[in-house]
Order: sequence, then C-alpha cells, then structure tokens
Amino acid sequence: MNSPRTLRPATAAGLACVALLVALLPSIWQRPDPRPRSGSATRLPTCGARTGAAACVTLGPAAALGRGTVRTYGEYRNGAPQAMGVSLTASALRALPSAPTDGKHCHDVDADGSTDPAHECVGGHSRELALPATPPGSAGTPFHWALFNWNPHGHDPHGRYDVPHFDVHFYLVPQEVRAGIRTGGCALLIACDQLATAARPVPAAYLPAGYPASSPETAEGAMGAHLDSRPPTTGTLTGQTFIYGAYAGGLIFMEPMLTKDFLQRHRDPATGHRTCDPIPQPAAWRTSGWYPTRYCTAYRPDQGDYTVYLTGFAHSAGAPALAATGTGG
Repeated sequence: MNSPRTLRPATAAGLACVALLVALLPSIWQRPDPRPRSGSATRLPTCGARTGAAACVTLGPAAALGRGTVRTYGEYRNGAPQAMGVSLTASALRALPSAPTDGKHCHDVDADGSTDPAHECVGGHSRELALPATPPGSAGTPFHWALFNWNPHGHDPHGRYDVPHFDVHFYLVPQEVRAGIRTGGCALLIACDQLATAARPVPAAYLPAGYPASSPETAEGAMGAHLDSRPPTTGTLTGQTFIYGAYAGGLIFMEPMLTKDFLQRHRDPATGHRTCDPIPQPAAWRTSGWYPTRYCTAYRPDQGDYTVYLTGFAHSAGAPALAATGTGG
C-alpha cells in the first residue's frame, strides 16, 4: 500500500493535469451569447406573460411555401421592439412555384375574356401573414400585417425588377385599405379611377430622403404606388433594396426587396451570414411609435432558416396634428 507521500509518478502527473484544467476552466468556458447572431428569432425564449427586461421572441402563424414554411416574428428587450421580420425555413426555397402568378389579382386588360398570367396579373405568389402578438407590457410597432410575395419571373419596371425575387411588405395600414386598391387597366394594373389617388404626392415632411414624392407609373392594383430610391442607371436588382409604398399621399408599407440568388448566397453552413443596410427616414412620421432604421437579410445555420427583418427601432413622437389622410406613415 502506498502512503500519501509516496504517490506513483503516473498518479502525480494525472493530478497535476486535473489541477491545470480546473485553473483554466474560467478562461475557457464562456456563457453562450443570448443574442441571435443572424437575426433569426428562435434562439430567444418565447415571450411569456411577464418578460421583464429579458430578451424574448413572439411568433406569427406559419404559412406553407415551397416545401417549407414562412412566418413572421418579433423580438423584444426591455419592453422595446428589437426586430420585426419573416423567417423562411431552408426547405421553403425548394419547389417554389414557377408560374408567373397565383391568379389572385388579375384584370382582363384587352377584354378578350381571359387573363394572361404573365401580363394581366400582379403580385406573383403571395402570402398574407399575421404579425405576432406584442408581449404584455411592451411597446408595439406601427405595422398591422405583412405581405410576402414570391415573383418567379420578377415584374415591371422592365430592366429593374424582372428577375426572380421576394417582396416583403410590412403594412402601416389595415388590410382593408389594401383590399380597397382595385385592379384595372392603368399603370401596373391599378383601377384607372384610383390612379390619381395612388399618385398623390407624399408631403415633403413625411418623405424619406432620396425617394420621389409620387410614382404613378408604379401604382399597382392590390398594392399601391412604389417609391424607389434606386437611380435608373443602376440596372437590374442583384441584391437587396428598400421600397416605400404610398397611397392617397401617405406611406402605407415598408418593403425590403431581394433576389432569390441574394438570399441563397447567405447560406453559409458553417458560420451563417448577414447583410444590413440603412432605411432612409422621413423628417417626421405622421403617427407616433417605434420605427425601424435598418433592414437585414440573414441565414442561421444551426436552425437552417433565412430571415428578412427590420431592426434598429427608434421612437418617433409623430405629428398627429398634421395627419390628414389617415393612411399612416
């Protein structure tokens, strides 16, 4: 039997290794970062009845897309919104519809008794998405609902957006406002008696920097006018850009637009990837609330999903005394 003072060399060396490992553990082990690295929601715990200062996520109902699903989500911390976006499972990009449209919003322009899906329909393949509930005690965002569009062949204007892409609309007005914008034979298939309303200029005080006050040629049925800050010389979209929607002289939606190829280029199985750009802001918002200042496209490898989301929320006091149209923005 060995006494405590006569340990075998191998035993002594083993104890020394254990002691060294114990000493190094505090510097080796670190708490996992609770923040979602790629902007995807499900890393965070679901918001409960009492969230306090904890970061948490709320999820909207999922809708089928391709061989997967798409849904909305929101992130909150200290009662303030941190992100509002959509999450697509990686399988949602497989077996996407290839037909130009789902036929929901069409107009027989040439009155031949049928509608050409390539030229007499708008909206591509759409999903109307409910936003997730705002956690108790948290500040909500100004958005009412989201519209997700897949455009397998792109859409007009020609030479700018006729490439496979996604439109993610976050609406600042209720669904019935959008439903009242009818299809017809003017501009991008908007009802001709609504074209002047759609083309009414947004007042300078509420117009984001770099955007036109009006764009009647891009007024679209079941959508509204699209205000685009990209100069005509930039050509066909290859990455992501940001569109504002307008109707009756007010902003009615905020829209990240991105190509399918751009989204797929974010799929790095090892580290994920994220691209963020600033959202140009107006001098004032008509309605008080929390408004985003950046938009991002990301991929999260450990969950295998893509996200397109608004972030960098800042509070605006609004200018309710100046609001005249009731269309938001």
